[in-house]
Amino acid sequence: MKKFVILFTIIIIFAIFLNGQNLLKPYILAGIEKGEIENVEKTLTKKLIEENFVIAGKYSPMNDKNRLIICITHDLIKQTVKKIGGLTAFASVLRIGLYKNREGNIEISYTNPFYWGNAYFRKNYPVVSKNYEKIDTLIRASLRWLKNGKFTPYGSKKGLSVKKLRNYHYMFGMPYFDDVVIIKKKTDYQTIIKKINKNLKREIGGIKKVYQIDYPAKHLTLFGIGLLGEKGEKLFLPKIDIQNPKHITFLPYELLVMENKVVMLHGRYRIALSFPDLSMGTFMKIVSTPGYIANKMRLITSL
Repeated sequence: MKKFVILFTIIIIFAIFLNGQNLLKPYILAGIEKGEIENVEKTLTKKLIEENFVIAGKYSPMNDKNRLIICITHDLIKQTVKKIGGLTAFASVLRIGLYKNREGNIEISYTNPFYWGNAYFRKNYPVVSKNYEKIDTLIRASLRWLKNGKFTPYGSKKGLSVKKLRNYHYMFGMPYFDDVVIIKKKTDYQTIIKKINKNLKREIGGIKKVYQIDYPAKHLTLFGIGLLGEKGEKLFLPKIDIQNPKHITFLPYELLVMENKVVMLHGRYRIALSFPDLSMGTFMKIVSTPGYIANKMRLITSL
């Protein structure tokens, strides 16, 4: 009996410890609505603008009419990036997804600001945490009109601790946040931006420009890139986005111009962070995807 009491006490203490770690999941299911994506988008856009969000861009992954990504930013988000600079520019945009499921209902989800904020700002997150708290409040305010509001975190069965997020890697030997892929180096900030925009306008290789966020004083520009070619999203997304609700706001992929070089987050970091419960077996099904993405990014910086 005494051993049972001790064991029970240990279990309770461990449960309290886990709960105190504030486990985070990558996405929030805001709610499920009936109707058409176009109508939900119209209402959502209006509410976002009322909360002073800026619609940076939108697109349909895989050119699928049942999927729509709305990329948003806000002065509070930009302030956080300007305060720290560098690779934190990857945090410039949050994403809201509209997905029409098999039942004909529309799932409205968004990237969890606290999850992505901790992952991208890492040890500097406490410096900008107040802004993220305000952003979370504003996003929820813009979604109050939903008739079936849920605001349920998802994307990982257990979630990740703040400590793990700030030093995230999928497993031993896999890249961390700052193990970026250098797409181009020793270039001029303004020149390369013009070249990227010229190539994106041509939509070569099925690449689509979704958004552009500029920080001229910091010599930082973030591009959101849709990978609509035959070996892009159509090939890899169905292999990894197999759970419900869908991880629709995983996309678009980002490309960052940072002073005199162009970088992207390593696919084995960025994809794993977006699908933290992904099995190694499933990961191996898209083993060529990180290289494919890097090659497409090199294409639009070199022509």
